[in-house]
Amino acid sequence: MRSRETVFEPGPWIAPEAGSPHLKPVNLAPLKGVLESDPMRSRILRVLIEDGGWVTTSDLLKVARQVRPIVGAVTIGTILSGLNDLVSARLILSRSPLASGMDWAEWRINPDWLEPTRRLLQMLTRARLREVQRE
Repeated sequence: MRSRETVFEPGPWIAPEAGSPHLKPVNLAPLKGVLESDPMRSRILRVLIEDGGWVTTSDLLKVARQVRPIVGAVTIGTILSGLNDLVSARLILSRSPLASGMDWAEWRINPDWLEPTRRLLQMLTRARLREVQRE
């Protein structure tokens, strides 16, 4: 199955390839607020972080509808685009399969920033567990 990537080809003006020691740093601190304050965005982001691979819009819709029953594909795309804007980077990548016959995209956390986002999620989960144990 061929797919159309929405990510630009690397060039001298684009962030270096994965694993490069000169990777442009990304401030993931704003994601902490998202994970703590907005249940729908939090669930969507958690699915992307925990999976690590390509996740379909349909899968993200199922998760989002557990929080808010009326949500569509455009909302998912807007949320993910907004998260990229929030951290001022291509944290979340997308692609659209050409053979699907639909304009349904697939999404994933940029592999360069997957581990830092996982560590952030683990840190927040541990902090939440400590709060519950204190009560």
